[in-house]
Amino acid sequence: MSLPHALLGLINYQPKTGYELKATFDQSIHFFWNATLPQIYRTLNQMEKKGWLTLSVEHQNGKPSRKVYQITKSGQEEFKHWLAEPPEMAEIRNPILIKIFFGHHMNPSQFAALIRAWQEAHTSLMKKYEQDVPQVITRYAQATGAFEDAPYWGLTLDYGKKIARMVLEWCDVALKQIEAMEKKIHVQKKTISSPKKRRKG
Repeated sequence: MSLPHALLGLINYQPKTGYELKATFDQSIHFFWNATLPQIYRTLNQMEKKGWLTLSVEHQNGKPSRKVYQITKSGQEEFKHWLAEPPEMAEIRNPILIKIFFGHHMNPSQFAALIRAWQEAHTSLMKKYEQDVPQVITRYAQATGAFEDAPYWGLTLDYGKKIARMVLEWCDVALKQIEAMEKKIHVQKKTISSPKKRRKG
C-alpha cells in the first residue's frame, strides 16, 4: 500500500493536521500498515508539492497555529485512480517466523517462551479488535459523517480478527508439539545417563 494514498483517503473524509492524521492512523490503518509521524510529515510535504493537497494555517489564541491539510481535486482523482488499480501482492516480513524457521538451534524452553510471547501479543491484539476498534469505527463514522464507509472498515477489522485467531490456534498447536519434544528429549537423556545392567552368567 502507498502511504500517500492512505493519507489521501483519510484527508478525503475531512481536513486534518499531521498530528491528527497520525492519531487517526494509529486507531485504524496502523493495524495493517504502520507509519511514523516524521514519515507522515515528509509524505504530506511531497503530496503538497504534487498538488494533491493544500495547506492552510489556522491561528489560535494562546496555542500554536494549526497546519491543516485539505485534499484537492487533483488529489481526489489520484486517490480514485489508485483505488481502481489492481492490488499489489503483500510482501511478508515477519521476524518471528525467521526465528521459528531456525528454531532447532534453540532449546525447547526458549522456543516455547518465544511462542508464548507471540501468543500473548495476539491475545492482547484480539482484545483490541473485539472491544476497542468497533467503538473507534462508530465514533469516527459519527465524527466524519462517513456512515456508508463504516461497513468497509468493518471488513478490514474482520480480516484482522481472523488472522489473530489463526495465529492463536497455531500457537496452541506449536506449544503442544514443543511439549512433546521436551518429553522426548528428557527420555533420551535419561536413557543415555542410566547405567546398563549386566546380565548374570
